[in-house]
Amino acid sequence: MSGFRHINLVRTKNDIIWLTIDSQESDHNSLTISLLKEMIEVITGLHGKGFKGLVISSAKPNDFIAGTDLDTLLKLTSEQKAEIYTGLGNQLCRHLNNLDCISIALINGHCCNSGLEIALSCNYRIATDNPNIKLSYSDIQQGHYSGFGSITRLIECKGLSSSLDILSHGRYSSAEFLSIGLIDYIVTAHKTHQASEYLIAQANEKPTKQPFFRFGIKALFNKLLPHKLQASLMSNQYKKSALNSCRITAINSIIETWKLFHISPDANHNEAIIAAKLLASDAVKNHLKLQKQYYKLGQGIIPIKPLSKRIHIVGCGVMGCYIARLCAENNLQVSIYDSRHAALEQLQPDLYEILKDRYNQHQQQAIVDKIIIDIDNTGIRHADIIIEATSEDKHAKASLLHDIDKKVKKDAYILTTTASLPLEKISKGMRRPQRLASFNPYHPLFKSKVVEISINDKGKNLIEAIKSFAVTLQLKPIEVKSNSGYLGTRLLMTYLTESMLIHQSGISLYAIDKLTEDMGMNHAPFDLIDTMGINECLHVIETLADQLDYDVPSILMQKNQLGLKGKDSGAGFYRYKKGKKQYPILDKTLNSPSWKTKRQDVEKRLIEKIINEARSCLQKEIVNDPEIIDLIAIVIIGFSVEKGGPLAYLQQLQSLPTQKKLPQE
Repeated sequence: MSGFRHINLVRTKNDIIWLTIDSQESDHNSLTISLLKEMIEVITGLHGKGFKGLVISSAKPNDFIAGTDLDTLLKLTSEQKAEIYTGLGNQLCRHLNNLDCISIALINGHCCNSGLEIALSCNYRIATDNPNIKLSYSDIQQGHYSGFGSITRLIECKGLSSSLDILSHGRYSSAEFLSIGLIDYIVTAHKTHQASEYLIAQANEKPTKQPFFRFGIKALFNKLLPHKLQASLMSNQYKKSALNSCRITAINSIIETWKLFHISPDANHNEAIIAAKLLASDAVKNHLKLQKQYYKLGQGIIPIKPLSKRIHIVGCGVMGCYIARLCAENNLQVSIYDSRHAALEQLQPDLYEILKDRYNQHQQQAIVDKIIIDIDNTGIRHADIIIEATSEDKHAKASLLHDIDKKVKKDAYILTTTASLPLEKISKGMRRPQRLASFNPYHPLFKSKVVEISINDKGKNLIEAIKSFAVTLQLKPIEVKSNSGYLGTRLLMTYLTESMLIHQSGISLYAIDKLTEDMGMNHAPFDLIDTMGINECLHVIETLADQLDYDVPSILMQKNQLGLKGKDSGAGFYRYKKGKKQYPILDKTLNSPSWKTKRQDVEKRLIEKIINEARSCLQKEIVNDPEIIDLIAIVIIGFSVEKGGPLAYLQQLQSLPTQKKLPQE
């Protein structure tokens, strides 16, 4: 059985068909139209042939089917094209679900979105004991789904409430999927074939197939409720949630399909139609374009070999600890120094606290053991890469870099994590400034893999080496022009500064934080300032004020003068009790009759300010690609991805014939 490009077929003596997916168009078995068509041809050809079982597996070592190929989705530029894709997928899953023999999905790696829909269309799912397996409907977070019909079948068996929990949760491990009944068995890799054959033999001895999901108590309870009542309850619940508008639109479309069609055959068909409309929408297209841009960062760059470079970090603050952890997690030996011995003593306890939810005890210890606490700073003389990671103080950084330059090897290069200071300003005292570059990963709380890299005019030979180092740490490098604030910091501080100036005009900080959350910003501004630290934010804003046309908010200076440091100290813009923010009992702004009008003005003011800063960054050629600026605005401050980012949104506004002002939300 052969003749397919992406599929290998083997028929065993016991009449089991082994279908192995090995996409020739993707390293991750991402679904494409051609792969879909081949799978449909195979599955339809199995009907009525008397086979006892079908086992679907992957030839890729770390992926089952990792969702649909991004280029395939980007080509779905109209509803008609999208309906062809969703129709094919729906057809495949329908044939697979109605197959007249036992079907098993043998999951050996990531199984996401359309791949998960295919797996859930099988009678059983067996996963290997690979701890890195992830299963998810992550596309829901971007406002779309595959429309293959498995969401309808999931709701039929699990109930609406439980299914929406699963769809909204994000990523699951195979053990978590086992606990909720969506995976039947987890076995070691070398026993998967034996387990599959045994399961098919057992199932064929029974008069009927087993239900393809196990019911839970919550699912049974949900099945007793009238489906229209469930739909109304769930729709109201998600309207009140803090999810982005695209995600709510996708979830509400699922609820509406369930409300209109319940478990009738029309539900599957409607799921495909609605999924096609979502895929062809402008908001989802913007999501996909930016996702493509994000994936392109760092592609084709070869990482450095483990243990081939010695890394030394000067500064054991938030950023220094973060980079040390990244080095250790990626098998690089790293030493770290700080003149504050108390900070060094706290490093290991903090690391264990961060690592405990990600790794087992053996893995945690292996990572921590790769970090050398260097109380004498001796590692600086032997390191190939020295990373200066101290606070944003121009004179202190310049002095420290001058000192580092004198101590390091001639062929070593020096990275500074400055987020606001131009290289030219802090490298004047160095003998060899050409080996200095900025290496600015975004603050860990942003959970972003982007790192800004900048070199001065004399250090052009450094850029590829630094990009290789970034990729080794699994970061995504973008090259930016050395300038005050670079890119991410300028966009972020524009957002924070404008929020504080609005607060100074009489709007409560809680009202501003609530508004920005409703706008979909990643972080409410005053929450973020308190988390980052008032003193640190003031340092950066004052640095930008020296170089750019920035106003330093008086409220920030007042907080600093009063000794209010932020969340860690128990008080900043908010007060904290045992690390938890204390909310105001009554907010006058939110309860003001005029707040609705003021809210529109505040939102417009914030959006305009961010757009103007993004345009300034493009004009000054800090980054020449407007899509990169849009991407960073979305990653850092959470500018609406549905609008495509500030520059894309500006272009949309300029294309409107009589548009003079930003539209109200």
